[in-house]
Amino acid sequence: MQRTVCAKEVDGGRATALLNPGELVGPAYRIVRYLGEGAMGVVYLARDERLEREVAVKFIHPSLLETPDAKQRFLEEARAMARVRHENVVEIYYFDEHKGLPYFVMEYIPGADVRTWCDQKGSWPLSIDEAIGILDQTCKGVHAIHRSGAIHRDLKWSNVLIGPAFRICVTDFGLARPKGKLDPAFGERLSGTPAYMAPEVIAGSLVNPELEPRADVYALGVMAYELLVGRLPFEAETPVAMLCAHLDEAPPTPSEVRPDLPSAFDPVLLRALEKDPSKRTPTAEVLRNELLVALSSLRSSSRLYRFLVADDDPDFAELVAMWLEEAFPRSEVVIASNGEEALRLAESQPFAMALIDLDMPEMNGIELSAALKGMPSTAGLPILVATGAGGASDWRLLQWLGVEGVVVKPLDPKSLVALVRRTLKSAEPKA
Repeated sequence: MQRTVCAKEVDGGRATALLNPGELVGPAYRIVRYLGEGAMGVVYLARDERLEREVAVKFIHPSLLETPDAKQRFLEEARAMARVRHENVVEIYYFDEHKGLPYFVMEYIPGADVRTWCDQKGSWPLSIDEAIGILDQTCKGVHAIHRSGAIHRDLKWSNVLIGPAFRICVTDFGLARPKGKLDPAFGERLSGTPAYMAPEVIAGSLVNPELEPRADVYALGVMAYELLVGRLPFEAETPVAMLCAHLDEAPPTPSEVRPDLPSAFDPVLLRALEKDPSKRTPTAEVLRNELLVALSSLRSSSRLYRFLVADDDPDFAELVAMWLEEAFPRSEVVIASNGEEALRLAESQPFAMALIDLDMPEMNGIELSAALKGMPSTAGLPILVATGAGGASDWRLLQWLGVEGVVVKPLDPKSLVALVRRTLKSAEPKA
């Protein structure tokens, strides 16, 4: 059997094979293949033979075993992940050791990180709707991390994944620490990626523990600037020059760098990049809302759309219809109370988009999506599926069916409208 080479020793760079494909780790995790590695760990794809699902297994990097407290820090990463339960954060399942190497098992998100995804698309900057669709879910995930009492401390687009049905997930908690527990004895204040580091982190400034999460908000501001403007707010030839720019330079006004970016985004991005954390956007949730308000302030399209809403909860369906009618004046919303009625309506008249509830009696959202995507007359109909109970397996199946996105109940009207705009934009014929 061919061995998988995945890590390198520090002394001389000689490759060291860690695991064989087919090797059993822990009680039920059969290694499939090597996925990648970073400074902190090595990650494999594995098969959970008990629950019959794919998982990702992260081992501590062998080069760190001699580092003081390396195992404790690896355990802290797992604990930080375990404290968060949110659809926009990768979930952890199990922690143990294998052949002396600590590892943990986590949710496997098939797809790519946002940076790789954008590079593959050749889309820097993204369209405003597409960028806000990614930023909205990323901010939700970071807000959930902060509510759990942790600070991520290494936010960047290579640590954010795009999974099935456009699900965005924050990952890689290798530098995460509980709020108020940063330890300067190990140089933790200068840990991270220079292009995304907050000024107070670079300077090693002591801040009120309540302000510590704002270092993540600063990183989100850099990420938002990068996605919307198409470049980092600061450009430098060396890491040291980049750190100095974060400390001393003012970021260029976004709309001056990207003239087609509405000026409504300028104060939002510049506030998130305030060098003084006490003046910075206070939370990831506030930043998310400010981005959505900036988006909603743009001139509404006068184009007429016809939306199909399928949900067996009449109150919820009426609420969604009201949101869509407010966001898209002159448009029409048709409500179906079950899957069969929705299918008949879609066959008889054209729609710009369908918003379907996952959990409906008789014909559920998956069955309805499969039927719509399988008929020539409705195969091109963009579909968003709303769920209050579905999991990763449902999202993966919906992506395989061709569904454009999944939204999680309870719905936020601004987030829903932003995703609808992005989906409609993506469905438009390309010039």
